[in-house]
Amino acid sequence: MTELTASPRKTVARTEPRNVIVRRFVTRALRRAVDGSDLFFSSALLVLAVLWFAHTGPTWIAKATDWQMIGYGVILYGANRLYDGVVEGIANTLDPDRFDGDVLFEMSESLRALRTDIETGADTDNVLDSLVASRVIEELSGTVRSISQQYAALGDEDEVQRLMAVVLHLRHADENLGYGTLNAELDAVERSSVGLS
Repeated sequence: MTELTASPRKTVARTEPRNVIVRRFVTRALRRAVDGSDLFFSSALLVLAVLWFAHTGPTWIAKATDWQMIGYGVILYGANRLYDGVVEGIANTLDPDRFDGDVLFEMSESLRALRTDIETGADTDNVLDSLVASRVIEELSGTVRSISQQYAALGDEDEVQRLMAVVLHLRHADENLGYGTLNAELDAVERSSVGLS
């Protein structure tokens, strides 16, 4: 029996549409602008305070009352928060990677909730029947296979081997639950791809 070992992941250059590259660049620039906004608005508030203490600058600063200065500070703070919210919202809208894989986190949360239900007395027969009927393991196997195909197209054979080993384990879990329909030809190909006879 051949032992499956994890191969180190190697970096492969990806060819992406120009609009995705531009959107990703703009998203990063906007997020850097948000990161630097606190420093900008804090500096503006500091300059405002120095001018007020020195009684110099525009009249609305030099002759401002204490309450007016507090109002200026509140306005600057509000402007800072508004700026951050608007720019972050634009960045999220433009981000081409925002939703990549997000559904997996929702699935994980749902499975945790299901596990809690099982531990607190849920009907295990119903849960198992649902696990079988939902074909969740089969769908997970298909998802991992699709990812491996993308790496294969990029020529990353090490990553393909790792992922196809995962597919094989998932297929076996699928069969052991009793609802998997094993395609012998496909299984042979998958075994060959990870070095199993």
